[in-house]
Amino acid sequence: MPNVKRLYLKLLLQERKMALLAIILAVLTAYSGIALLAVSGWFISAAALAGLSAVAAHAFNFFAPGAIVRGLSISRTAGRYGERLSSHEATFRIISHLRANLFRLISRMSWSEQQLNRHETSSRLLQDIQNIEAIYLSAILPAAVSFLVMIAYLITLYIVLPSLLPWVIAPLLFATFVMPWLYSHRVLASETKLHQQHSQQWLSASALLSCMRTLTLFERLRDSGHFLQQQAQETDQEEATAVQRQQAVLLLTQLILIIMTVLVFWQGLLAFQHEQLDGAYAFMLLLLTLGSAEVLLSNCPALANLGLGLAALGRLQHSLIATPEQPDTRHFNHTSSPKLSVQINHLEYSYPQQHRPVFEQFNAQIKGPGWVWLSGRSGVGKSTLLALIYGQLKAKNGTIDVNGISAEQIRLMPQRIDILRTTLRDNLTLNLTINEPALWRALQLVELDHWAKRLPQGLDTWLGEGEWQPSGGERKRIGLARLILQDPKLILLDEPTAGLDSALAEKIYRELRTHWSDKIIICSSHELHFTATQDQSIELTAG
Repeated sequence: MPNVKRLYLKLLLQERKMALLAIILAVLTAYSGIALLAVSGWFISAAALAGLSAVAAHAFNFFAPGAIVRGLSISRTAGRYGERLSSHEATFRIISHLRANLFRLISRMSWSEQQLNRHETSSRLLQDIQNIEAIYLSAILPAAVSFLVMIAYLITLYIVLPSLLPWVIAPLLFATFVMPWLYSHRVLASETKLHQQHSQQWLSASALLSCMRTLTLFERLRDSGHFLQQQAQETDQEEATAVQRQQAVLLLTQLILIIMTVLVFWQGLLAFQHEQLDGAYAFMLLLLTLGSAEVLLSNCPALANLGLGLAALGRLQHSLIATPEQPDTRHFNHTSSPKLSVQINHLEYSYPQQHRPVFEQFNAQIKGPGWVWLSGRSGVGKSTLLALIYGQLKAKNGTIDVNGISAEQIRLMPQRIDILRTTLRDNLTLNLTINEPALWRALQLVELDHWAKRLPQGLDTWLGEGEWQPSGGERKRIGLARLILQDPKLILLDEPTAGLDSALAEKIYRELRTHWSDKIIICSSHELHFTATQDQSIELTAG
């Protein structure tokens, strides 16, 4: 399994040009803002001092400083606009690629064995992906700007008044490096814990609210509500403590920067008294310090955002490796063998945290074309066997040899048919290019053509939540129509006629039997009257 942190770093390096441009523009914006403050201060003070003398006032050049101020203002505005565009573009590209990569990794894993199929875990996964945005946008970028501003400030001091350096270096380094380290140890750990607690409480509350319709659980719900309330109170207390720690660290950082500013003012005043520096430059130096200190204050929150982002990357990595990916025990021979068959040899499988295996040394031979009936009581493993053949689950031991069929020619219709929030046409084609007569033919085979014609916009009627909602039986037939249009060679059906009238189900079965005469169809169904017409039957028993 690839390392998620390395994957993020790789994606960041891929967007290095845009990311570097964002840093350059952010530094330009910071420099322009600080310089604007300093030059404006110098301009005002120099103009005021020149006004004390009529000759000096007449000789004072107002146009050059005014032009500089106007240029710095434009530079700051343009830099901020360009920085926002480039930084967000780089971040969104990274997140987009990261989501795509994570989806490909997750899609190859066994979903039934993964904790990712749980609602609360998948919600946390999506939230963690969003938190990753903070790594570059709210951590790397401001940290880089703060460091470069500090360097520029020290260089400026060295040029203007070198005697100030011994007084400034110690508090500046302390505020730039020591305080963020203190912030990470005193504040960041508690913030990460609080973030997890808030997420868990929200998920618990959501689950509680979803169960409130069941009146028989009222007493348990009431107890759970009291427990959640107690947890919330404890979390609020911890959050208040964390906020106090955060404010204390930030206040201490501000105090250090204030002390540094006072030292600069004091040394600048001494330099003015000894005629080492004129009054305008002394005032400019003071404003330069104030502007630089404001930028340096962003170091602590930047580190917090970095910590949250790295913690999210760590949780993503843990989610992906929580269940190691099992090797595919299916073997495909679709080039040299024209005959369709599925050979199951010594198959072993058990669900995690279940001692009793579903399959133990299970063997079966399926020859096609034709229909195969999976019989057995509920819970014996019919759906599990279909998922193993499809590759959704991975066998612990044993092999599944598939002849005359490739992996891309297998389709599974699960018991639950998901309806996308889009048109009926798109729900049927699933991004395939299929002409309209073929669509209507598929609907006709599953006795759904008259229903589709009665829809407000026919095939272009929107389905899904908030739109036209098909019934359970209609969902089943939409699932069958999808399989007809995809035209696979091996079709796996899990309760395909559940929820359908028996006469309608039998009619659809006869149509499909004729249409799919050249395929292997492995069907699990409780419609026992179909068994007599099946070409082959496999009875499953408890392992």
